[in-house]
Amino acid sequence: MQHILKASFRSLIRKPTTNLINLFGLAISLSLVIILSLYTYRELTANSFYKNADRIYMYGENRFYTPGILKEQIDLSLPDVEEAIRIAPTWEPSVFQVEDHDPIELDLVFADDGFFRVFDYKVIEGDPNIALKEPMSLVITEDFATKFFGKEQAVGKLIKLDNSNELTVMAVIQRPKESSSVVFDAMTSIASRRIIQPSEGEYTNWGWMNFQTFLLLRNNTKSDKVIKDIAALVPENERKNYNNVNLIPLRKLYFSKLNLSGNDHIRIGDKNKVILLIFVAGLVLVIALINFVNIFSFQWLDRIQQIGVMKVIGAKRFTILKNILVEAFLFFFFALIVAAFLSGVFMPMIHDYTGIIVDTELMFSWPFLLIAIGVSLSLSFLFSLIPAFKVSSSNVLANLKNNLVSQKGKNSLRGILVAAQFAITIVLISFTILVQKQVNFGSSNFSFDQNNTVAIKITPQLSQKKNVIRKILYDNPYVGGMSMCQYYPGKNISQWGTQLESESGKKNVRFDTFSADSQFFDLMGLQLISGRFYSDELASDSGKVVVNETFVRQNKIENPLGKRFTGNGAEIIGVVKDFNYKAVNVPVGALVIQNVPWTSYCLFRLQTSDFNSLSNSLQNIKKEISALSPSFPVEVSFFDQAIEKMYQDEIQFRKIFSLFAGIAIVICCMGILAMSFLASQQRTKEIGVRKVNGAKVTEILAMLNKDFVKWVVIAFIIATPIAYYAMTRWLENFAYKTTLSWWIFALAGFLALGIALLTVSWQSWRAATRNPVEALRYE
Repeated sequence: MQHILKASFRSLIRKPTTNLINLFGLAISLSLVIILSLYTYRELTANSFYKNADRIYMYGENRFYTPGILKEQIDLSLPDVEEAIRIAPTWEPSVFQVEDHDPIELDLVFADDGFFRVFDYKVIEGDPNIALKEPMSLVITEDFATKFFGKEQAVGKLIKLDNSNELTVMAVIQRPKESSSVVFDAMTSIASRRIIQPSEGEYTNWGWMNFQTFLLLRNNTKSDKVIKDIAALVPENERKNYNNVNLIPLRKLYFSKLNLSGNDHIRIGDKNKVILLIFVAGLVLVIALINFVNIFSFQWLDRIQQIGVMKVIGAKRFTILKNILVEAFLFFFFALIVAAFLSGVFMPMIHDYTGIIVDTELMFSWPFLLIAIGVSLSLSFLFSLIPAFKVSSSNVLANLKNNLVSQKGKNSLRGILVAAQFAITIVLISFTILVQKQVNFGSSNFSFDQNNTVAIKITPQLSQKKNVIRKILYDNPYVGGMSMCQYYPGKNISQWGTQLESESGKKNVRFDTFSADSQFFDLMGLQLISGRFYSDELASDSGKVVVNETFVRQNKIENPLGKRFTGNGAEIIGVVKDFNYKAVNVPVGALVIQNVPWTSYCLFRLQTSDFNSLSNSLQNIKKEISALSPSFPVEVSFFDQAIEKMYQDEIQFRKIFSLFAGIAIVICCMGILAMSFLASQQRTKEIGVRKVNGAKVTEILAMLNKDFVKWVVIAFIIATPIAYYAMTRWLENFAYKTTLSWWIFALAGFLALGIALLTVSWQSWRAATRNPVEALRYE
């Protein structure tokens, strides 16, 4: 072993440039694979850390919300369900305040008292099971407790909620893990909800859906049986709305297809993105492995005379084979050590740039270390086996003559590998352009006018001062229009179920809904298809509604105008053209806009293109309105900021993908640079002879670069159909998608060609401008 170590060290010293390029290219790729492995492991094992994860189910499928009465019926009738719990968020982040501390907005969730019997958390203080039995008691996370109480005990302390209700802290728990689907900063009981948000209808009406229902099934209970039993509990006139309802296992909830737009308390991921990132990590590693094979093979073939001498003095084939394989493993092992160091350096930077979170403790756990070493050993063995067999089985005379294989044969294999690298590079560049194009398409193609549109959140103190707000806004010369409504991009939108009068009788309908005054339609630039918009000037228009095209189409209504909903008797007076009120990767749903005085936001538009005027107007408006709400922070934000937040996951994915694709391209460049360096060294004598015979520098450059250009062209032909297929499949995940333009592939090809020429030309120029006498003397 000592002999092999010395030989490996001498080899590293002989070719320091190419070996360092090879080492760092491999180390960087391994570090990215480590980081992505930790990230994907966290994503793929989401929710698995809960003790009862195998028995917990969420009731839903194509529907996210369930009625409050469902839990009570399950408790009464289904013995196979050990525990049924409801959870529900507040519609807006809640404002918490402790004594003289500044108020803070945090996410509050309401839950039944069995929540902590279903989901287990590490308890820091108190007893969370008791906390949810009584009204106006509170469970908070450790982060929350630290913000308000520092190192003091939090249990027993009073916290004011929304400047009106006082809650008592009964327990402090560890913050839910990032890989948990259930997310909250604070939790209080359903009994508290009845006081804070009184509405008995949501606990008795099957069509009033404001909750998510989780079930803990008893051991050995089949979920199919529970689904049928729950279906039997639903009143017959409501069963049509429950045809596609299922029990989603908690382990699968994270990658479910639920539409959770605007719901921050239930987190889901995208399995397709995770798989794509695993694929990218694999491509990064493949590029580095191709570099390794090319450089490692080249160097051993360069040492072929040494092998011949070893054979002459009695070295057996197995000894030579062992030396090569051990040297490859030592190289991989050292690269792995460097990769572990680089991972620690890169992780904070990657987290700051992309927002991804990895489990650093897992990286240094024995199972992970053993897997990493095992993978390194396997890869070193597999990717050094071919050159090892070729070298160890070579003829002694051929070795001593330095003529193992023909130059053409060596170049052909090397060209195939380099072409594969370029093909991967072209695929990654194409995909990176497409991801950027899709994100831009999604965030800029909402079907309403968002230009300089600003939203003010209506706090409890502002809700009684709407006329004052109107006066402040209309007195500002730059305000061009305003509306009071419940709509804001990315926020919760109510889902209702009721009946609609139709020609054939009453029809069950489900829809998204929010309220807005009559100015909303003009402010958003919405288009009327039929009927009319309601007017605030007509008292008779109170309670009237406008529906979108999808509502009419989904419910198969021939003449919607004049139809009334049962219960509140609301009449449809207009149909508006569909617009994307949710993210464009979600299909437009059935929508009802109501003329009722429920207000969450004040929207207005600033009519100025001058940045200073815009900024000053916004600051003055915020200052005046904040004075009306001293106990609640006033949020003022542009629509485009909200839309960008809606696409936070897509933007994060774009950053991750483009970062890793960029690093893969850099590793490819490093390999090409090393190959051009070795190729020019190999042809040193040929270059010298050509220059002595009058060859120009440009001719030498063309000779050295033409092979790389040829490989790029071959790679483009191979990569284009692969990229087209992969990109088409990825776009299928979006309800509304950008076009897959031909120029994406052309640009990727030109960029790959430019990368190749820029990388190779530097070394080619050095070789072409070298003194031919020195080249011939070297030979």
